[in-house]
Amino acid sequence: MTLVAPAVEELTYRGLGISLLLPWGSMPAIGATGVLFGAAHGLLVALPVLAIFGIVVGWLRVRTDSVYPGMALHATFNGIALIAAVSTG
Repeated sequence: MTLVAPAVEELTYRGLGISLLLPWGSMPAIGATGVLFGAAHGLLVALPVLAIFGIVVGWLRVRTDSVYPGMALHATFNGIALIAAVSTG
């Protein structure tokens, strides 16, 4: 899951989402997809962290004009979160 979910989510939010919203400007596109990304996880307590992460990855997508760096960052983030969850029991 640390590889499949980031690929699907990045293609959805930073691929399709950013592309559809860019006509309204990069900041609204980045902000909207970041908040939607956070909300889609359904974790109210984690919403701020996930939304900020979504905004950072959205900025990376706009800056590089590619979803691949975001996929790598997202997979790394998920991997670290998984290791932390397993390590803390």
